[in-house]
Amino acid sequence: MALLALTAVSWAQTTQKVAILETVDKEDKVPYGVRLQLRSSLTYAITNTPGYAGLDRVDMGSITGEQNFQRTGMVSNDQIKKLGEMTGASLVLVAEAAQYGPGVDKIIITAKILDVETADIVAAAPPKVSGIDSDEMEEACIQLARKLLGKSGASNDKRQTGTATQGQNFTETAFGLNMQMVYVEGGTFTMGCTGDQGNECDSDESPNRMTTVGSFYIGMLEITQAQWQKVMGTSIYQQRDRANSSWSIYGVGADYPMCYVSWEEVKEFCARLSRQTGKNYTLPTEAEWEYAARGGNKPEGAKYSGGWSVDDVAWYTGNSNSSTHPCGTKRGNALGIYDMSGNVWEWCEDWYGPYLNYDGNNPKGATTGSSRVLRGGSWNYGAGYCRVADRGGNCPDRRYGDFGFRVVLH
Repeated sequence: MALLALTAVSWAQTTQKVAILETVDKEDKVPYGVRLQLRSSLTYAITNTPGYAGLDRVDMGSITGEQNFQRTGMVSNDQIKKLGEMTGASLVLVAEAAQYGPGVDKIIITAKILDVETADIVAAAPPKVSGIDSDEMEEACIQLARKLLGKSGASNDKRQTGTATQGQNFTETAFGLNMQMVYVEGGTFTMGCTGDQGNECDSDESPNRMTTVGSFYIGMLEITQAQWQKVMGTSIYQQRDRANSSWSIYGVGADYPMCYVSWEEVKEFCARLSRQTGKNYTLPTEAEWEYAARGGNKPEGAKYSGGWSVDDVAWYTGNSNSSTHPCGTKRGNALGIYDMSGNVWEWCEDWYGPYLNYDGNNPKGATTGSSRVLRGGSWNYGAGYCRVADRGGNCPDRRYGDFGFRVVLH
């Protein structure tokens, strides 16, 4: 599935420069030579994609500190814009390499592309396993480039019309959101406590049962503070004050996840977006949320959304430094969806209640209750709450500094 070949795009016959940054290795287990080879292979793959030119001789040290970047992958919006000014690039590619298995003969590669003007993620590729042999890595990078850039050439306008073609991702531009939506093909999966959750399952995750959901679109990222303000008109500070003006705010910035929003308010966000677009935006059902978190029709069979290492995929108490973080800065899952484990809890459509083992076809959850479902864990909770099967809930009028959301489209 091409992650940037979206809909209604007018392709221009121009060449876009892509700055390819140093390969990130957060665990410091991939040899430098392998990371250098990966960067060179990505440059080759990008340059051999019609309409694009890869730039790998980028002096990150003068912008953000090369060693720090290689360890964390963190780069600010201003640094990305400065990088574009220095190189003439319109796009930035960030790749991460992680050791696959006990040896060093295979690596996991993930990659995403950022727009230098907005610092938004405009494309992301699901994790790919590659050997370190030069030919095998080159082929893996060619496949990544195709997923990131599409097969049709360079776009003169990366903003999409917001018109979705079935089976393709698209970007919603209403209100100026630039909100990336990922297509999730429907299917059947085991929902609830499964073997990949180990012995950490809670009683409300049982009984597990075969569950079928239809196809839908889901936000690649959690709704950001900038997106919320464009639709709802309130800032993170105003939302905090609605809860308690003496409470702290845990992470502020345009690309940080919105929080201090109640279930009732996020439903109004969906309603306004639906009225503006004529589409049916809403919150994911709990079943849709878990299906997407597990990788949809590309199931990962992992404890967390995106893998087995919580530090690779989630911001939680063990690494968050008591704050949210910009959306999309951890590894995405097999569908290219980010932060479904950690960062902020995500409101779902359903009332919170016990699972019904006979309710397996597009289940809507309990018919009534006092709490709405929250999923995914947060920066303020431990790793166990970031599991794909973990369930939470709270009153629909409550606002907290780790309650956020993402939308779906049917």
